[in-house]
Formats: sequence, C-alpha cells, structure tokens
Amino acid sequence: MSKEPILIISPTELKFKFEIRKQIPATLVLHNPATHTVAFKIKTTTPKKYCVRPSTGFVLPQSKVPIQIMMSSQKEKPSDFDACRDKFLVQSVKLSEEEAEQPISANLFSKVGGKDVHECKLKVFYVSPSSPSPVKEAGGPGTASNAVSSAGKALREIQGGGNGAAGDSPLASAAAGLASSAKKEERSKMGEGSNGVPLGMKKDGAPGLPLKKQLSLTGFSLLHLFVAALVAFFIGRMTATAANES
Repeated sequence: MSKEPILIISPTELKFKFEIRKQIPATLVLHNPATHTVAFKIKTTTPKKYCVRPSTGFVLPQSKVPIQIMMSSQKEKPSDFDACRDKFLVQSVKLSEEEAEQPISANLFSKVGGKDVHECKLKVFYVSPSSPSPVKEAGGPGTASNAVSSAGKALREIQGGGNGAAGDSPLASAAAGLASSAKKEERSKMGEGSNGVPLGMKKDGAPGLPLKKQLSLTGFSLLHLFVAALVAFFIGRMTATAANES
C-alpha cells in the first residue's frame, strides 16, 4: 500500500526541450499544504548530467519551494532520446518542531529503524524544440496579382472618369502600360512566358533551355508599378476635374 504523499510535487514528469550544446532548464515545485515542516532531498540516476539547486532543504508549513534543474549541454543527441531512462527521486520527511530547528543530517532520510520516508519518482522526457513557422516569401504571385488589380483599377478610373479627353490622354496610355507590365511580371512569377507557355518549355510542349533571365525583373519593381499606378490615377482625376470646370 502506497503512502499518502506529504508534499505536492509539480510537475510529475520532467520535460527538457533538448538542443545540442545548450544547457536546458526545468523547474520543479514542492508544495507543503500541511501545518508542519517537511525536509526534502532530491536524487537523480545521472548526477553528472543534471545540476539540482537546492537538492536538499526545508518546506515550511503551507508554502512552496521552487527547484531549478539544469541539464548540462550535450554534444550529440542521446541514444535514448525517444525513451529517456533518466529518473529523479524526491524524498521527504515530516519533522517535529525540534527537528525543524536543526540542520539536515546525513541519516535524516535513512530508512533504518523504520523511519517514515516518503519517496516520489519522476521520469524524464526529451522534447524537440518547436520548428519556426515558414515565412511567406515577399513578392510572390499574390503580390503580382494585387499589382495587376491595382493598375487595372486605376486604368478604368482614368478612362471612365471625366470626359473623353481624359480617357485618351497620355496618362491613360501610361496606366495601360503599367497594367500590361504588371501582368507580364505576374506571368514571370508563375513561371510562364507571354504566350502562356511555362518558361523553359517550347510552345509544342518539348523541353527547351531554362530561361533564367526571364525570371528576373527588367524595369520597375512591383512596388514601383503600384505607386506609379496610384500617381497616374490621381493625376487623371485632377485632369478630369480641371477639364469639367473649364
């Protein structure tokens, strides 16, 4: 029959986020909910691998004591990474008022003579550090589509706003050119040529030479195209307004 624990230990399992050549910390909390003082001692099956501070001490009535456990840096991944064999043992002894005023002796946790020593075993688990979330590539197909949409919208606004003179102005032609350039850039991002055939492929489907130069930007960047489209839009609106007032 197992004894009723006199300390509440949290957590009941020690998990270390393992990384090579790094010291890995873990925290253990000892809680004494009773009205008497409890002495504790913490042991491990691999003392050279772990540093425990404090490893012995007192937990006063209705109080908690945090325990810092530090795993030393490892040069390589342990062979038992998926099923670690390391363990910890927490021993605790209820103290009288007189014993609580004395320093912890070497035989305080000895079971010789029928001494009531409570023990709690803790298993160790290794946890892989969470991998960082992938960063979305800037200037992808979504960006090119937005530039096409913005340039096309500016062109429609210029052509449809005001009178016919504004629609036939050089500004409208510039906006149309921007929209066309943005569409070409979108095809390049998607790996297609001007005829809709993937780059590096002949029109009849036969494999051709890779055309890496076609993938690079030749002129304005997408940001420049977008800004130029907005400028053309606002200038067109101002021209249309001036024409109406005159």
